[in-house]
Amino acid sequence: MFASRQFLSLLLLLTIKTIGTWAAGGHQMWTYTGQSGPVHWSQAFQACGGTRQSPINIETGSVKVEYWQPFIFKNYDDPPMVMRVANNGHTAKVEMDSHNAPRVAQGGLKGDYIFAQLHFHWGGDSSQGSEHTIDGVRYPLEMHIVNYKASYGNLGTAVQKPDGLAVLGVMYEVSDTDNAALTPLVNALANITDAGLFAEVATPYPLRAFLPKDTEKFYRYEGSLTTPTCNEAVIWTVFDTPVRVSENQLNALRAMKTEDGYKLINNYRPTQPLHGREVQVSGASYSSADSISMKNMGLALYFISTMTVVMMNM
Repeated sequence: MFASRQFLSLLLLLTIKTIGTWAAGGHQMWTYTGQSGPVHWSQAFQACGGTRQSPINIETGSVKVEYWQPFIFKNYDDPPMVMRVANNGHTAKVEMDSHNAPRVAQGGLKGDYIFAQLHFHWGGDSSQGSEHTIDGVRYPLEMHIVNYKASYGNLGTAVQKPDGLAVLGVMYEVSDTDNAALTPLVNALANITDAGLFAEVATPYPLRAFLPKDTEKFYRYEGSLTTPTCNEAVIWTVFDTPVRVSENQLNALRAMKTEDGYKLINNYRPTQPLHGREVQVSGASYSSADSISMKNMGLALYFISTMTVVMMNM
């Protein structure tokens, strides 16, 4: 009788856990491999089979040049009051509390976007890891800084809008030295190896430290979340200039585990078809564009004056 009660209690707990998982948005319904891997996502999440999906391969020979004002990064230089990193079984997700929320504007974006979180995608080795590829090249690590449009009020509403999110994609390349901004974050990862854990990051760097030095050259396209539910709500920015990361720091990410206890590696979605979408690249800043215009105008005036002189001497 006691054994039967134990069995029934265990069955009830498993049932509650399963129902809770589905109600929470299917946290365990998708993985990066096997029958619940990316190829099958659209069976459970219809949007994953859409025509505006991410990531993509960026073919630099086919992009359209656009001239936008430079990005404005508001409160990006302010160290956060608290930074937390969590192992949610799919990635290392970072959130922060700040006196004034970091925001990004301009750079071709229509409106202000408020920082929500950042997270990473990496490989089992340094030959793979990034979600986006540039001319077919895959980097060992890609960071996504997720921002939601301020005018929509909150992340939940914004993710339902075609321009609700602005995600900044940062590529990493391997270096012999550690990335100082990542060091406090990497140190915290040792405490969250198992899925479902989180830890505070000691002496965190401001958000600016996670950006590449050159933020003026970037690629832009309309896409989606790269994980289920794959909402087609993202204005993507992928910076051209990579940031450095050491193998030791990459190995700290690779030491994390999924909910099933497996190594959390190769957590990137394969690139998706463009379906006719246009990919843009930022040209010179407005000031540079103005100087180019002035130069062109000067050449035109020179040509006109030269032709005038020629005509007068005929």
